[in-house]
Amino acid sequence: GSGGGDPSTKMVRSLGRSIILLFLILAAIIAAASTGEKEASDNDGRIVQSLFRFPASKLGPEFEQLLNLWYDEWLYTTNNENGTAIITPDPSGKQHALQSVSTPATTLFRRQCYGAAPIKSPQFTNLYNNLEQRRKEIEFQYIQDPKEEMTMLHTMVKRFYPAFSTVDHHGGTSAAAHLHKKKVVSTEDTIHAKTNLPLDYDSPSKLAFQTLKLSSPDTDDDSPPQQWSWRPAGQFSNRGMSNFLQWRVKFYHTMRTKLQRQLSKETPGFKFSHGRPSGMYWYPPGAVREWHSNYLDLIGNTKEKKTGNEKIYASQTWRMYFIRTVRDEEFDGLLQNLGVGGISADVDDHSAMHIIPGEDEGITLDVLQKAGARPLTKEEKQRQWKDEFAEENSNSTFAGEEVVDSGEEGTLNRNSVWRLPDKNGYVTFFRLPKLFHCIVSEEVHRYSLGFAFSDDEVQALLKLAKVDFDVYGDGEGYTDEL
Repeated sequence: GSGGGDPSTKMVRSLGRSIILLFLILAAIIAAASTGEKEASDNDGRIVQSLFRFPASKLGPEFEQLLNLWYDEWLYTTNNENGTAIITPDPSGKQHALQSVSTPATTLFRRQCYGAAPIKSPQFTNLYNNLEQRRKEIEFQYIQDPKEEMTMLHTMVKRFYPAFSTVDHHGGTSAAAHLHKKKVVSTEDTIHAKTNLPLDYDSPSKLAFQTLKLSSPDTDDDSPPQQWSWRPAGQFSNRGMSNFLQWRVKFYHTMRTKLQRQLSKETPGFKFSHGRPSGMYWYPPGAVREWHSNYLDLIGNTKEKKTGNEKIYASQTWRMYFIRTVRDEEFDGLLQNLGVGGISADVDDHSAMHIIPGEDEGITLDVLQKAGARPLTKEEKQRQWKDEFAEENSNSTFAGEEVVDSGEEGTLNRNSVWRLPDKNGYVTFFRLPKLFHCIVSEEVHRYSLGFAFSDDEVQALLKLAKVDFDVYGDGEGYTDEL
């Protein structure tokens, strides 16, 4: 007949469609749940906190042996009566730095470390990330001549830094042009009082400086001059070290024998995976490493040619820096000539790492305070316009942005700038890549020895140092019950 088909058949079809629809809904629910579980499990076993700081002595004599390699075979130090390594800045490097810290680019980036947080402004976040990417692209070319690489880096920064400057609406000129005034004359309230800086002192070829080239050759073959390269925006690094590979092999071996054995006592079965030294830096007074997050350090070479080490880079989510700070009588004399008060032999809190909590859930008020961090003082905030190294610039370095306060007592403004004052002989651990940070040195020479570690390696180091930490999920953290 013409009745439109068997009713029982229609019922079966309808029931089938309902079952399929129910199956799809259940599948979607299960998929969503498994995704949520995966997101949660990605953190399982990982350290909760993102920042730690404590005396390096907590890592024991085995870590001290690593430091001795740095002291003896890189810095060529002598020891005082207490057995402490005396670090003497390279004379030619110190003279170069005295001028270089006053260049427009270095001045701008240094002052922005005291200003409004870049993470509050998408414009400046993008600018800083762009600067970091351009820097890495040049470094990944693996240029044979370090001098050529440095020249390219300084050329790039000199062309790029005006984008960070604001416009002087009163005079119609850019803040960058205002900073260039010191090329002609130095004002009485800078370290260059009653002197004239060379007209080419901020040229890329002049800034691409290596102490190896200008230091007087030492008659003792066992003590060659310290080798440093001046990097943009303004600090020295170990780039260009002639025997770096030999030193690194020795350092690698010491880490994986004596230190590793000690770590395995607290963490049975522990072995370093790819933990390594990540850099050595010298920040003379006035030096700076601009705001950055090291986000590209977890990627490695982003060019088409892959190295096979991408997983290693991605695993090294932690940086550890050992800090030594040294006062300089000559520089203290310049400060005294300017009438700067409060000069003493103290080496602590005259350089620092500035950080922005931002989106890093491992940075809380408690974490900051336990690490010794504090909000910027009123005087420190003023350094975004005026310091000893260049003439005053009354324009804010961030257009339309106010200095972000840390929040009311007991609260945390996540867009605020926090200062982690350097303490001589301490180590700082911090996690990448969400933490924007910058380095400033004000009155001391700041020497840092950096390491790249995985989360498991940091857990072992914290246990050795008996430093409390928590982990996500079912993993075991550490609490010193003594």
